[in-house]
Amino acid sequence: MKTAATFVLFFILGLLNITTAQWVNITPPESDTTNFAVYTVNSDVAFISRGNKGTLLKTTNAGLNWALIPNPSTQGINKIQFLDENTGFLGGNNALFKTTNGGVSWITLTETDGFADISFINENTGYMVSISSPPKIYRTTDGGLNYTSRTIFSHINYSGAALSILNQSIIFLLTFRPASDSSIVFKCTNWDSAFTPVYFTKPMCYDISFIDENTGVICGNMGALKRTSNGGIDWVNVNPGNNITFQALHLNNSLSGYVAGNSGSIFKTTNSGINWVQQNSQTSWYINDIHVLPGDSTGFAVGEFGTILKRTNGGFTFLTHESGNIPAGFTLFQNYPNPFNPATKISFALPESGITLLEIFDITGRLVSEIVNTKLSAGMHEYSFDAMDLAAGLYFCKLTFGTGGSSETAFSEVKKMLLIK
Repeated sequence: MKTAATFVLFFILGLLNITTAQWVNITPPESDTTNFAVYTVNSDVAFISRGNKGTLLKTTNAGLNWALIPNPSTQGINKIQFLDENTGFLGGNNALFKTTNGGVSWITLTETDGFADISFINENTGYMVSISSPPKIYRTTDGGLNYTSRTIFSHINYSGAALSILNQSIIFLLTFRPASDSSIVFKCTNWDSAFTPVYFTKPMCYDISFIDENTGVICGNMGALKRTSNGGIDWVNVNPGNNITFQALHLNNSLSGYVAGNSGSIFKTTNSGINWVQQNSQTSWYINDIHVLPGDSTGFAVGEFGTILKRTNGGFTFLTHESGNIPAGFTLFQNYPNPFNPATKISFALPESGITLLEIFDITGRLVSEIVNTKLSAGMHEYSFDAMDLAAGLYFCKLTFGTGGSSETAFSEVKKMLLIK
């Protein structure tokens, strides 16, 4: 049986016609519930692709609930991108899909190829790379109605892996070849010009992200994490010292970025990929995708066995343990460890079910993290709080129960927490 420290966050889709899901602590279900892709639209809205049949989930309340939305594909969805709450695209194993109403309905744009990656720079102009070999890149300038394509016949044994599009001129393409455990980075400075190979590397890489014409990062097998500062000509190893397989990479602004992969590993950079610091994800499951808003305040990471991690101002937080034993009264326990660096566990007891709010404030009274804001059942609850991005100092953990709910019971308690670094 797994201990509380190794429980991961899962949600259960309701039976039959129930279309919403809440995050609860359950035994991991079968492997076909793996989450493959995630896209964070804003602080409230996000989308997830789940399973091998392209199941789609949507939250409109920052991850508290997830609802099934119409599924345009019977096969897997590899990539999700939304330009706003209404307009979005899906790169699937058999087609490209588009919605203009937030996922209520989808239209099929092309069924010629499955797509490993998609990148739209506006509603009209977008690029896609096929999962086929040799690599084939598509471009649309009318929102997906028509396409032109380019095939890289010079490397017929390689397949498309990922794209990084800076503007309508500069395109970086990452390809890979499993048979030789190798990858090639291509660069194109004009759609009508050639895709030029600029870097060959081993081991194989899976993702690429550029923040400007010169600065970019690639990640992949056996701890492959490399950075360029001259447009892909030269690459420097920036691995923090491990052999983790990095699956997903996202540079969300000019300084901040995340890379994630096996064993629940998440690393963050705050200096454009020069240095990477591991974050406490509190899960050991493989992470397939990660997407954080440019402001670095909200984001999600997803992976195998239904794993969903949410990032708030204070770091990634999720439920680690929930007990069905009914306590005699309300209690907010002292966090443990305390002092802590950078993660700690917060436990509390609820003698009845109701709306529960668990918040972290700094010494000025500013809210730095909202860990829980939903209806919880009666019992013992334990959450993990990661303060990797917060400054050392005194913080306050506040538990509030009964506000906004049907219960007449009201309870509030505060505990001091000391973060040391």
